[in-house]
Amino acid sequence: MKAPANFSLTAAQSGVYAAPTDLAQLKLIAQSAGLLWFELDLAGVAAKSQLLACCEKVFSLPPTFGHNWDALADGLEDLSWQPARGYVVVLRHGGTFARSSPQEFATALEIFANASTYWAAKHKLFLALLDEDTRGARALQSLPN
Repeated sequence: MKAPANFSLTAAQSGVYAAPTDLAQLKLIAQSAGLLWFELDLAGVAAKSQLLACCEKVFSLPPTFGHNWDALADGLEDLSWQPARGYVVVLRHGGTFARSSPQEFATALEIFANASTYWAAKHKLFLALLDEDTRGARALQSLPN
């Protein structure tokens, strides 16, 4: 995706999508719109515990983070310690996790999708963008204009 000059990001676009090819352009647009940009690099992640540890670090989750699915969902639907007009999360190199723990990977994607619905209802954008390795054979829509 090469964003046109009049491209904007809105809460209505919240969701889980295939990452566009031109992430650098999208990052510039997101940052100029006051959105926080997170890079969730899942290289070497093969289990739920590793994913949760990675999320704890990337999102600077509070020390009370419970290292379980409910705690991740709560954290992504709070982010009060990361105030912004919205959030963009790029998930990279997640193929190993998706293949080695398919049910846990599906649960993680569901949590990101639920967070996007939550934030959209609050009129804030929340995007989870999966690179080609992370989405694998999953058919995901492209980010709508």
